[in-house]
Amino acid sequence: MEKAFHFIKKHRFDIIVACSVITFIFDVLYYRHYTFAVIALYVLSYAVDIKKQKNDAAERKRMLAKGLVPEDIKNIAFVKDWDETRQKGMVKFCVVYGGIFFGFALCAIISIVVMAAVSSIFRYVSDDPAHLVNFIGYTYAAGFILGVILYRLVWRYKEQKFIRLTDPLH
Repeated sequence: MEKAFHFIKKHRFDIIVACSVITFIFDVLYYRHYTFAVIALYVLSYAVDIKKQKNDAAERKRMLAKGLVPEDIKNIAFVKDWDETRQKGMVKFCVVYGGIFFGFALCAIISIVVMAAVSSIFRYVSDDPAHLVNFIGYTYAAGFILGVILYRLVWRYKEQKFIRLTDPLH
């Protein structure tokens, strides 16, 4: 449970923005007037971002006193975050972040592209609920596979950057 709270705390801005986008899309597609919820989520995300900016400004002042430039601060933050991520392992990173989370976003993108490219697919999907479930399953499977492959490449890139920043002989 503690890990879940840590994840939510670390990614709270991303979660708020994702909820805002989902609420906005639901509002536009189904004409349910949740505009107040969208505005409230954006205000909340703005408040979270202001707090984060103040903390970052204080951190920058502290680091500048030590003679570090903003690029050094970004590199230190990257090394800390990536060290935590690499402790969990490549498979977990690729499957969880790439396959499950990013795969879900890719599922939506693939669905929209297929619906736009193949005109008969909308009629096929709307004919039977089983066709809809199959379509969603296939697009999620495609998104999952593409997400895992993409995040495997991201892992490789970030691992090289991590080694470059931490290895004194590089």
